Amino acid sequence: MKLVAVSRLKPGMVVARSIFGNTGQRLLRQGVEITDRYIQQLQRYGIGVIYVSTGQDVVPRDVISDETRQQAVRETKRVLQNVQRGAALEMESIHEVLVKIIDELFLQDDIMVNLVDIRSHDEELFSHSVNVAILSVITGIELELSQEELQTLATVGLLHDVGRLFSDDEQHPVQGREILERNGNIESKVIRSVYQHHEKWDGTGYPQGLAGKEITRLSRIVAVADKFDRMSANNRYPIEEVIAYIMAMSRIEFDPQIVRAFLNCVSFYPVGTRVELNNGSSGYVVEANRGFPTRPIVRVDRNVFGTLDPSVDLNLLEHPTYFVLRRQEDLENLGEAHD
Repeated sequence: MKLVAVSRLKPGMVVARSIFGNTGQRLLRQGVEITDRYIQQLQRYGIGVIYVSTGQDVVPRDVISDETRQQAVRETKRVLQNVQRGAALEMESIHEVLVKIIDELFLQDDIMVNLVDIRSHDEELFSHSVNVAILSVITGIELELSQEELQTLATVGLLHDVGRLFSDDEQHPVQGREILERNGNIESKVIRSVYQHHEKWDGTGYPQGLAGKEITRLSRIVAVADKFDRMSANNRYPIEEVIAYIMAMSRIEFDPQIVRAFLNCVSFYPVGTRVELNNGSSGYVVEANRGFPTRPIVRVDRNVFGTLDPSVDLNLLEHPTYFVLRRQEDLENLGEAHD
């Protein structure tokens, strides 16, 4: 399995993970062979990358099921669009969405963010809101927040951009606070945290220019999740560049304790990424090592002499002299290799 830009798809490639549209409908099902018409359809929906099969038994696991994710996006879209039309925020519906997400995350022993989220431009706000809630909860679990704190954190994550329904500039945190205050049944800590999610650790954020622990902890967690998702969705930037940015902004934009917790749960190289190692060999990332985002397990299928059969799993954590040199964007004979 490999991430490939839609602009570089070729007829005959095979979809490795189902692709969903802005109402949760499947645009392309896993196992479907790509045609020119399908490529045009993906471009029309504004989808930039998809997973295609490569003949490798590498299957990245999302942190929650496709069913739960799409249900959450649909319900979030319905609730927020009703708010845009002047209706009250349906907090009971929001709560039901978040409980299901948190329950699924708690069932996992070792949560790692391994997938690039693929979304259409039409669903950007709604998918982004769900993703920030998920990423925030994952970070909160790592920080050992209580169940009640995780529920509050998830609510902030899901509603952090509610103000963008009416304003897409620096006024959206103010708009968000006003929307939540009008509802009258939302915790003050949720309202305050939504209002502060663009504040920065060094005091250069907005709307108040707060610094450090003047910013609520929930806002500080959501800020990291928000930036990560905006930069990584649809492979806007390679994951290693996104993580490098998050690391560089520790103590500047972000709370360093939260950055450390977040990085324990993500990998520079999502499962399915093809990489080249410093010894000239190459292969697919098959597993991330928790807490070591640059040291995945790589299934090596080529070396300097040619193809390896069988392939060999190399754990970079156990072999410190080996490291990932770069991601390989071009796969030889990609269209000919099917699962």
